[in-house]
Amino acid sequence: MTKTKLLTVAQQGAPRAAVLRDLLTQVASLGWFDGPAGQAVLHVGAFGRSTLAAETALAVAATLRERAPSLRLEVLDPAEAAGEWNGVPRLAVDREDTVQVLGPRGIAVRVPRFWFESFFLVTVAAVHPDRRWRIAGVLQAQAELLAYLNPGMASSVLLAEAHRLGASDLAIACGSHPTDGAWWVASPNDVLVDGSVARAAGIDPRDLPGIRTIARHELVESWEATAPAPELAGLAPRGAGTARVLAAREQGMTAVRRTLEDARLVSRNLRKVPQALRRRLAARSGKRESA
Repeated sequence: MTKTKLLTVAQQGAPRAAVLRDLLTQVASLGWFDGPAGQAVLHVGAFGRSTLAAETALAVAATLRERAPSLRLEVLDPAEAAGEWNGVPRLAVDREDTVQVLGPRGIAVRVPRFWFESFFLVTVAAVHPDRRWRIAGVLQAQAELLAYLNPGMASSVLLAEAHRLGASDLAIACGSHPTDGAWWVASPNDVLVDGSVARAAGIDPRDLPGIRTIARHELVESWEATAPAPELAGLAPRGAGTARVLAAREQGMTAVRRTLEDARLVSRNLRKVPQALRRRLAARSGKRESA
């Protein structure tokens, strides 16, 4: 029997709350909620955030608390509307509370310190068109935190590092279809979720810039045997030209930034050379005097 790796459901005229409840029941039956033991973080993507995303996140929070009443649940929702999370502790990302790691090609990236704690991470993202990524979903939502902590850094670097160090234990993407109504895609694998949405939008997942970025650093799991999301033709901007131009511009800016950083390091090291020479000469002079 093939193990289910991805769930897709669509409203199709049924009450939205009932379909969402059915999705979370299926998620629970597959054991995808079995991770939380002591602490869980529910992250709601800020860009493209919708009422549907908020409803989905609230339903996930209720399900987690039902299943584990003693669970310490915190919500990371940078774009929340006032009063949506009354009674649920909020988690903020602090630029002062970070850890610096080396990303691709030795680039230093600041990541939230709490990423190195033990917790179960659920990410809810509203899927929407994006000029840089063609379709923005879970992968982009994960990278939002790093964009805040590393202003001006290449988004491809941030997306790769967010997936490497802060990938979701459960990823849920959602959106609305003109005829089928609300739809959801869920999986413990963030790449499978975004790849399924790409297929539904008529794009080969290998051509989605976000998935191509991940594939440069690791083998991605095949989505060929998974059920695609509901038909989403027209979701992505036509053609990949704009995404390619923005990616090339980003690469150029990254190269310039890296060159400037290297130049600063060389200049700093050169300034240290005379001091090092003076110390060595003083040490040798002291040895001669003692002899």
